[in-house]
Amino acid sequence: MRTAFLAALLLLAPLAGPARAGSSGKGAAAGAFLSLAPGARGAAMGRALGGVADDSYSAWYNPAGLAFLERVEAAAAHESRFEGIAYDAAIMAVPVLAWRDSPLRANAYGVTALSVYSLSASGIERRGLVETDAPSGSFSASDRAYALSYGYNPVGSKVAFGGTAKFVDAALDTARATALTWDGGFLYRGDDRSLGAGVRGFGGSLKYSMVPDPLPSVYYAGGSYRPREGWLLAAQLELPKTDAMSLGFGVERRWTPVPGLTAAARGGYDTGRSDGGGLSGAALGFGVAWRAMDFDFAWSPSGALGDVFKYSVLFRFGEGRPAITRAKPGWR
Repeated sequence: MRTAFLAALLLLAPLAGPARAGSSGKGAAAGAFLSLAPGARGAAMGRALGGVADDSYSAWYNPAGLAFLERVEAAAAHESRFEGIAYDAAIMAVPVLAWRDSPLRANAYGVTALSVYSLSASGIERRGLVETDAPSGSFSASDRAYALSYGYNPVGSKVAFGGTAKFVDAALDTARATALTWDGGFLYRGDDRSLGAGVRGFGGSLKYSMVPDPLPSVYYAGGSYRPREGWLLAAQLELPKTDAMSLGFGVERRWTPVPGLTAAARGGYDTGRSDGGGLSGAALGFGVAWRAMDFDFAWSPSGALGDVFKYSVLFRFGEGRPAITRAKPGWR
């Protein structure tokens, strides 16, 4: 027999990844959509951007990376999943001094970011306690998170720190639950390599009934290396609170076919998604950047759940000011 809650659970719970046989605690966390990484670039590189974090999507991957941004950035991402489920994200990153006429670098006092993440599913069949051939109607489910992030890089330092506060609002038919959770991280950026670590989802729980369900929490550590101009290698280790350890890695190749136009090809693998059989866990993608606009696409198979397609765009506004200390050449 299926109740309305069970119907939604079957749709939304697998989003955190295919279940592992014998993995205790899997699926114990509510708000599984918080584990979905926004942006096609990260998806194509096995989500291994916690140690890269070089654009506004850092607000999710590692908020410390925001500190190195010197221009206002706006990003949006869309993801199509099975059974009509859609995941969307929108991020606006603004250096604190971006709108002031100051001799200091635009990010001298840090960089803030506002983000919205949304997972929605509609047309879920409602059935009663007795199984019948015809549903008694339909309902929808939606999860949203509203986040405020901040990253700071001390003048003359290669290390940055960042944090995020997330307000989670989840609705399942007529039921609703809210929670507050936190992210934090640090990032070291050298000439041709970087290291980052932090936590996503520290504290917080959703309470639909009398028993609260904890939000997903994961500790991560990653790094990147640029062996030569146009190449990026990245790897990341994740330790979820309610699941087994996973490893993601990716490679990116960029080149400039004509002045002002940059193309990119990407590939990656995420062991946290490798249990769906076939090619699940692998991902491919490409990107095109024209002046101050980026467009990225990623494809990743998910076994029985079908293929996942991600699209994302990023816009940069204004010109970077002469900085006291700037990100090293070669970084985005």
